[in-house]
Amino acid sequence: MKKKGLALLLALTLTVTMIAGCSKKNEKKNETKTEETDGTSTDDSTTTDESTTEVTNTEPSGQIILGDVTEFNGSFIEGWGNNGADYIIKELIGTYPGFYGTAELSSAAEYVYNPTVLTSDPETTLNEDGSKTFKFTLNKDLVWSDGSALTANDYVGYLMIYASPEFGEIEGSNTAGNTLVGFDTYNTGDTKEFSGIHLIDDYTFTITIKADYIPTYFEAYASAVTPIPFSVYAPGVTIKDDGNGCYLSDNYSAEIIKEPMTAERYKPTVTCGPYKFVSYDATNQEVALEVNDKFKGNYEGKKPSIAKVIMKYTEEATQLDELAAGNVDLLAGISGGDKINAGLDLVDQGKADYATYLRNGYGLLAFHTDFGPTQFKSVRQAITYCLDRTTFCSQYTGGFGSLVNSEYGLGQWMYQERKDSVDAELNPYSYSIDKAKEVLDADGWNLNEKGDAYVDGTDTLRYKEVDGKLMACEIQWASSDNSVAQLLATMLPGEVEKAGMKLTTTVVDFPTLLNNYYREGIDEPQFNMYNLGTGFTPIPQFEYNYNTAKNFLGNYNTNFWMDDKIMNMGYDLTKTDPTDKEGYLDKWEAIVKEINEQMPNIPLYSDEYHTFFNPKVQGYVGDDTFSIGLSLIYMSVTE
Repeated sequence: MKKKGLALLLALTLTVTMIAGCSKKNEKKNETKTEETDGTSTDDSTTTDESTTEVTNTEPSGQIILGDVTEFNGSFIEGWGNNGADYIIKELIGTYPGFYGTAELSSAAEYVYNPTVLTSDPETTLNEDGSKTFKFTLNKDLVWSDGSALTANDYVGYLMIYASPEFGEIEGSNTAGNTLVGFDTYNTGDTKEFSGIHLIDDYTFTITIKADYIPTYFEAYASAVTPIPFSVYAPGVTIKDDGNGCYLSDNYSAEIIKEPMTAERYKPTVTCGPYKFVSYDATNQEVALEVNDKFKGNYEGKKPSIAKVIMKYTEEATQLDELAAGNVDLLAGISGGDKINAGLDLVDQGKADYATYLRNGYGLLAFHTDFGPTQFKSVRQAITYCLDRTTFCSQYTGGFGSLVNSEYGLGQWMYQERKDSVDAELNPYSYSIDKAKEVLDADGWNLNEKGDAYVDGTDTLRYKEVDGKLMACEIQWASSDNSVAQLLATMLPGEVEKAGMKLTTTVVDFPTLLNNYYREGIDEPQFNMYNLGTGFTPIPQFEYNYNTAKNFLGNYNTNFWMDDKIMNMGYDLTKTDPTDKEGYLDKWEAIVKEINEQMPNIPLYSDEYHTFFNPKVQGYVGDDTFSIGLSLIYMSVTE
């Protein structure tokens, strides 16, 4: 069963459609037709467009235990930084934009307007000033998990809170609706009205996207709005609209929302996803969910078939042993040759099934670029030259992955379309201590601790004069204790020393690493570099991830990148006419080339992911875009 180095070669021969997941994915999804447990056929099946099959729902039963090697941060609503484990929970309970959004990500990795939520696609009006208005009309049978009505107030309320300066005061990311007319003055508090939003009645509202962002390549995504339980987050506050745009009643304040939103952040009580939050055990790192019987279904009406979900932290070294022993039922997104081969051994033994798909993300060393040596491109490039990334990728992935040279993943359709030119034209940063020294010398890192000329072979640490003071080329690395970090620790510190730099390593637990990475509760940044893995959103968000505005820093712009060029290129990419695919790809390729030059992160690898699961798990669908948080509702378990 071990595919080793052949695995990726075979994977890369797949068509773009097949790259989305294992070849069985659509077959299994189409086999979800079953009968109700009482013997009667369901009466709430939903027929979508002709590209989908009829969806049939069954009475939920059984339990599934999901294992994950990431420790929970315990933050379960949107607006603050999260890790991969928190993110899955947020998707399942509906506190991350997805279920019940006006647009939803489909299993074909496309955003579609959501007929479960909307009576029809929105009415649109192209205004004389070039802006575009979207009028949404909601179905009247939507309810929250507690049975209370879910109305236009909750969609508009999301924008009104998550764009408000008051939300920023409680350290939330207040960037929602940033492409809408009126955002700028509402976000700063200069106007009380958000002029691009209108609440028409309990089930109807409009939003208007600025002319600067029209056209937009992904219109359903760009216009999507997600709901929040507004009366829970902002008790006693009302939304008003006198014709100049929506505004919040005078009692709205940071104090009003801080306590309820903090409580909901760590223990959500009112949600709209397929599952409800039951408990979080921080000591044992375990979250329990139960089915939300008020959930109407996803964009094609699919409801969950599994009654209870447990998600727990599993040690990387023993996760496959736990799967073999039945302590966990599903391990998603396994990477690394040793772990994958061990999982394939379980498949050979009949103890597991598996699916494989290319990663929509990558492993990386991330830099904070607003202070210390890593604010300089030369240092970031020099560290990259000091790491033999080819050997690292080969040793870690065992052939189940490939080296990437910028911010892209093997599973992205853009890369698949432009693979030849991207592979040929990007700087591969081949291992070279001499090249590392060259870029450092050229940028003034040619002094010693006394301010005299740095002498290679005599002096050990380079300095540069910055603002009249000597800065040492010493990089503080926040490292987590996993197999990637362990391999990096054997390959990188000694090499950077050869180039006249110093890497000081501090091993921290992953929640501590993320708090520093996002700078949540961090007054004075300490670390310059972090080893991480990241998954990309289905639609690139360079304009967010490199946005230099203060309220994007940390939650989106995690590099604390302060140059506008990539941000502006991202806005231009998003504004591509939806009929101009080649133009979109040209702009995307230009962005990844610019990132390759600037090196805000060192790309390490992109994987052929494997998901291993107990044979009792039936109907597995999913890939690295249509994640487990969205795809679990298509699965069932047999006891």
